[in-house]
Amino acid sequence: MVIEMKSLNFKKRYKEMIKNGSKVATLRLGRKNYKENEMVKIIAGNEFVGIAKIVKIRYLTWDDLKKEDAMLEGLKNKKELKKELKNIYGKFDKSREFTQIVFEFVGDKNGGDKKI
Repeated sequence: MVIEMKSLNFKKRYKEMIKNGSKVATLRLGRKNYKENEMVKIIAGNEFVGIAKIVKIRYLTWDDLKKEDAMLEGLKNKKELKKELKNIYGKFDKSREFTQIVFEFVGDKNGGDKKI
């Protein structure tokens, strides 16, 4: 039996941020079915980047998010985060739930430096 590994898809511009560790989280609109310690493929701009391990899952509304959450995304503040999320999802109510997926990038397609 082959188990298909889930993936997290990102815009191409996030590829280097993920690889260098400045982006270690992503917010997805709604409740997503990811689990802590799950290994996932990282895709950026339709290109396989590597493998990541999910280290934390949180369910939050926009009002629950703090500046620190924006910084995990590689952004300076909540204002930048809101602009990016609106760009992806369109307008959203501040009570809409998000799934925050915090991950650790463990290796790229060239073997990477971290072992799974």
